[in-house]
Amino acid sequence: MKHSIYDYKVFIDCGAPSLYNKLSRNVLSDAKGIMGTKMSERKFDDYSYVDKPEYAAYRQSYIDFMLKHSDEVNVYSNLDVINNPQLTYRNQKILEEAGLHPIPVWHLGNDVKWLERYLKSYDYIAIGGLVPNPTSVLIPLLDKLFKDHLLDSDGFPKVKLHGFACTSLPLMKRYSWYSVDSATCRKLANFGSIVIPIEDKENPISTFQVSARPKIIKENECGFGLEAQAGNWLGGMSKHTKKAFDKRLEKYGMTIDQLGASIIQRVVWNYLMFSEVIQETVPNWPWSMHTRQSTPPVQGECPQYMTFYFAGILSKSEEDEFWKGVAVESISKLKGTLRSFFYEKNAEYVLSLKNT
Repeated sequence: MKHSIYDYKVFIDCGAPSLYNKLSRNVLSDAKGIMGTKMSERKFDDYSYVDKPEYAAYRQSYIDFMLKHSDEVNVYSNLDVINNPQLTYRNQKILEEAGLHPIPVWHLGNDVKWLERYLKSYDYIAIGGLVPNPTSVLIPLLDKLFKDHLLDSDGFPKVKLHGFACTSLPLMKRYSWYSVDSATCRKLANFGSIVIPIEDKENPISTFQVSARPKIIKENECGFGLEAQAGNWLGGMSKHTKKAFDKRLEKYGMTIDQLGASIIQRVVWNYLMFSEVIQETVPNWPWSMHTRQSTPPVQGECPQYMTFYFAGILSKSEEDEFWKGVAVESISKLKGTLRSFFYEKNAEYVLSLKNT
């Protein structure tokens, strides 16, 4: 049995990362094309743009958009100012005074007093600032953050937590997120790559090339250490992995030729594979980071899987093909899409499909 094609949750992101790249990070000569900043680069941030009329107009447009569409979306974020907790909090209050209820955003590396303020008043908080820092940098910071501020004495999350651009599967598995979003499915597909589940407890997914692309994917582009795997073609997989791969090809009605020729088919495949692994390796929310055990669901309720929001821009034809491809009952409880208000027309189109 297949669910409705457009059976998915919608997360509207304010577009702050795109604003930040365009209006603040242009002072960095090597910042082109990479979202966010490494911790060491934040000293170059320039926030003068938030006082300009263009920024006020953007904020008002976001307010108007969400006042119009808030009943149609599952969650939407505050207009955060990347790496600036004071200005982010100011926007939170401006949006609330306009009649909205966005989830607050706190950036990793900022003063935790702002996070503590949100923890006292909100039941759903987004954590940003992960990209483009590698997993090796993020794990010590996130371990301390969760231990000192986000977990109760039994290891359960105090509130629902969203991991913005949480692109690494080890990060998805290690922390008790309520939801995450990632553009990895799209980015890998763009460069001819697919993911395949493997028997590895630490990182149970591996990347393989099915289509030749000239550019090597670096870790800070999509969260994986793919530079060394750029030549990892399907022919090099083990017999066990090949058997699992063939089984999934049959299950989802795909062929190797289709994956090699079509970007959107690779996007669909990658989303299905990530969803499978999340269901198999991430406990139902909420779960204790001390024991990795979930609280039993209330009688009559379904298990609460972590929502895996697909992030990335699709054309109209790709949009339809993507949702047809992932209209699979087994992953229906995980499905979601995060779209940025920075690309307002795309966000409106996704909402129009949801309402059909």
